Parts: sequence; C-alpha cells; structure tokens
Amino acid sequence: MHTVFGWSVSTVALALMLVGAVRVSQDAPASPTAELPKVRGDCQSCHPHEARDWAQSRHAAAWESETFGQTSRNRTLKMCLPCHAPEPLLVKGFGEHPTLREADRAHGIDCISCHQDANGAYHGTLGTQTEAHPTVKNEQFGTVEMCATCHEIFGTVDWYRQSEWGKDPHGCVNCHMPVVERPIATGDGLPARKARVHRFEGATPAMFQKGVKMSHERRDDYLQIKLESFELGHTVPTGPEYVVVIVEARFLQGDAEVGKHQTLLADNVAIDGNDTRLKPGERRVIRAPIPQGATAAVVRVLHKRNRDLPDEQARVLYEAKVSL
Repeated sequence: MHTVFGWSVSTVALALMLVGAVRVSQDAPASPTAELPKVRGDCQSCHPHEARDWAQSRHAAAWESETFGQTSRNRTLKMCLPCHAPEPLLVKGFGEHPTLREADRAHGIDCISCHQDANGAYHGTLGTQTEAHPTVKNEQFGTVEMCATCHEIFGTVDWYRQSEWGKDPHGCVNCHMPVVERPIATGDGLPARKARVHRFEGATPAMFQKGVKMSHERRDDYLQIKLESFELGHTVPTGPEYVVVIVEARFLQGDAEVGKHQTLLADNVAIDGNDTRLKPGERRVIRAPIPQGATAAVVRVLHKRNRDLPDEQARVLYEAKVSL
C-alpha cells in the first residue's frame, strides 16, 4: 500500500486551528486601479486590504448565501437573522445577542457590524488616532468573548473553552485571522505593520489539514482510515446541526467504481441521539471493507453546509488516492 497523491499540507505551527498566531507572507499589493468592493461607510477607501479580504469571506455572504436561505426557511427563522446582518455589536456589547438591522442586509457581517459603536467611533486593538473618524482602543477586540457573540449559540465556543487551548483569550483570531505585515490604512509614508487577515477562513482544505491529521492503509480485507484532531479547538464539523462532514472511500478497479463507504460526522442528537463529530484531541479509526477486485481507493473528506446537498456540491477538504 502506498499513497499515490494527496493534498499538499503546509508547515504546521502550534498557532493553527485556535492555537497561537499565524504569520504569513505579506499580500502582494493590489493595483491602485483594481476595483474595490463597496463596503458600508466607505471603509474600503482607506482600508483596501481588509475590504478585499472581507469580500472573499463567509461574513460578506452571511445574508445572501444560498445555504443560509435554505436553512433559515427563506430567512424567516427569527433567531437566525440578527447574526447574519447585525446592527453594530458594540451597541449592545459583546456577548449580547445583536439586533437585526433594517437596511443593507446584503452586506452581511461587515466592518460596521464589528468595529462601530453607538456614537460612530471605530474600535480596534490599536486605537491609532486619525482625522477620518473617532477611534477607540478596545481590549476586548479580537477576544473569544467578541466572537462568542454569535458563535456561542451552537456550542463552538463551549468546545473551545473545554479544549487544551481554552485559556487563550485570542484563540479564535489567532487561527482564523492570521497575522500579516502590511499598512493598515492608505496614506503616504504609512509603514507596514502587523495586521490581521479579514477572510475569516474556516472549512477549507488548508484549515482542515492544519488541524486534522489523515492517514490510511490496507489492513487485511479493509481500508483503515485514521483521523486525529491535533490542532483544533472545536468539533469537526462545528456550527448548526445541518452542517455535516463525510469521510468517504471510493473503491476502484481500473477506472470503474466497485464500491463506496461513507461515514457521517454530524450532530444528530435531535435525530437519533448521537453526536458523531470529531472532538478536539480525538483519534478516530474508520474501517471500510474492501470490495472484491478493488485495486485502489480514493479517500475524501467532504464538507456540506447543508446536509441535504448532494455530494457533488460538497467542498472537498481532503483527497488522496491509495493503491491497494
């Protein structure tokens, strides 16, 4: 048995998946003429890097995403709506369920949602003064308590606090908002400095493989697949019960598929009383029987934002071909 191909896994630092800060290389500067995403409050005019990051994030798509429309019953489940298009969190304060805003909901969770207070001042970790707007240095910014305002409802933060990294007050951003060197605003002579990426990366191949070790080998008449959560402070998957992960082995004879084995990782407590998600620090072994005549297997980890989606619409977090 040997692995023929697999996803490339970047160097793992202790700062990954809710542990420590990640340093990545500075983003290549965008052309001054490159079109900037439109952000409420025109934040993109002075903060183009952050605006471009945000436009690629799930926060930007929080209200408009097709999955949210499906799982919120076409945006009629009232408990779900405020966190997907909130009034500024600082109006009520971190930890308090936000208020759904009336206008511009298509912008989802944007700059104003997190940074602006009731008086129009903008909060952050630095408090750098500027003529553009009032600025407040806020020690709570980037803390687990801030993220918990919306992410606590489905247990993600509870799992984190129970994990070995749960005492790190900045664990969420250290993983999901890695550090880069770049100017934090436009202007002549402004130096590059430590800033955080605002893409809020989550269920992607890179993030999954930084937090979960995968291995697989033939054992007698079955394929053994091992998953180890080693740099991860919450379950896989995390979030609402309709978010699921599937560990799949497709068995091949030549190019023909001769069998398939799938294992569901999901919060099924409301369905059958079982929670099969991969827990922080857990090692899981899956044994997939090998069909007669199979000469190879393709192991995949699929992530679905809605369990009712067909496999073809799932995001592939991991894939490797194994010779049997």
